[in-house]
Amino acid sequence: MPDRGILIFSYDGSFNGFLSAVFDSFSMKTVPADIVIADDMEPSLLKIHYVETNLEHARRVETGIEKKLGETVLRMVKRAFLFDGEGKENAILRFIRKAFSEGKTTGGKIGDEEVNRIYKMCVAVNNEAERFRQFTRFSDSNGALVAVIHPKHFVLPLIKSFFCARIKNEHFMIFDAEHGAALIHTSGKTAIIPVENLELPETEDCFYSDLWKTYYRRIAIASRYNPTCRRSHMPKRFWQYLPEVQEELESSFVPKLSFGTSAQIAADLRQSHNLLKGENP
Repeated sequence: MPDRGILIFSYDGSFNGFLSAVFDSFSMKTVPADIVIADDMEPSLLKIHYVETNLEHARRVETGIEKKLGETVLRMVKRAFLFDGEGKENAILRFIRKAFSEGKTTGGKIGDEEVNRIYKMCVAVNNEAERFRQFTRFSDSNGALVAVIHPKHFVLPLIKSFFCARIKNEHFMIFDAEHGAALIHTSGKTAIIPVENLELPETEDCFYSDLWKTYYRRIAIASRYNPTCRRSHMPKRFWQYLPEVQEELESSFVPKLSFGTSAQIAADLRQSHNLLKGENP
């Protein structure tokens, strides 16, 4: 008889480790009560099954999902795994089991409770990634560009190609302080590595920061100043990363709705152009 619902699966927190847990779930014919990362384990009266990360088992599960259920379901599984929330592993496992039972169309059944949960996780991760594509700003640190972010979900794999395509000739690092990982790009090579106790060197405001401040100040239309609308598009939790609005976090900040004359705007544009060319303003 399958031993259903009386186990806790403990794994190493990696995606391959999770896929190994999925493999064990099917081979043992059991649905665990929970799947937790070993380092986060708390005392429990339930039996614990320690999942060994097996790359062959993980590959078999991933290949099986792609061949039998399609790329859409596999993409949902990978995207949902980037979600940072309690119970995500068990929710993904139940989604996978349902998909194997009901077929390729499972991913589109968002009216189903188990599918809908995965769908919402994917949407949350996608939205977070899009915001950090927009709201990540770099500072200069000894000739390299450095950015520190605190995302709700693990979005580095999703924003990697965006920044590598746009500043591929630069040496840069995006440090996810929330999840202890860094996206590093140097000499045309890119990697996401775990980082603990990172001590960042002192950074300096580079001309990119000045360009952002100039652009933000001069593109604004005073008569359309609407702080409430702006917060809906640019949530305040991101302002700490944005040099163009950081001063507004200060309690002494007084809004200035005068954005300059046409002559001042033209002068700013000339200065920005000279900065880009490496000339003195």
